[in-house]
Amino acid sequence: MYRQIMFFIFCFMPAFVLAGHHESKGHGSDMHIMDAWIKEPLSGMDTTAAYLLIHNHSEDSDRLMGVVTDLSEVAEIHEMTLVDGVMKMRRVDAGVSIAPDERASLEPGGLHIMLFNVNREIHAGEAYVISLNFKRSGQVDIPFIVKKGVKPKSEQHDHHHDHDH
Repeated sequence: MYRQIMFFIFCFMPAFVLAGHHESKGHGSDMHIMDAWIKEPLSGMDTTAAYLLIHNHSEDSDRLMGVVTDLSEVAEIHEMTLVDGVMKMRRVDAGVSIAPDERASLEPGGLHIMLFNVNREIHAGEAYVISLNFKRSGQVDIPFIVKKGVKPKSEQHDHHHDHDH
């Protein structure tokens, strides 16, 4: 299995990185996944977070219900909120709703994917697959690139394009 993943990464990752835009289920897919990345964990830590931008190109609402990966024992959608002047993180059991032609941004300080009990050392430049489970669109497997540190807002990609559907 490891060889298959590595083969996929070395053969296909350059296209994803250069494109900066991933059509998750083939050409014409409704769910477009962009800027998928995992924060490189601090040395000795087995917990980290993953981030991405989801654009729903369909005429129907959809909902990100959960995530799965073999990279960690537990993968959950979480949200950071400010409560009485204190930042708190909580699991989002209801998922993330994405209206037609809307975007959901999973980013530092807001919604994000938490990876608990990461089962191997991961380093910047590597890529791992995380499966996104949507209520309507089903499972979508996405390669996430490991990056050092939290991506500053000034460096975050603002993806705009027009499609004729």
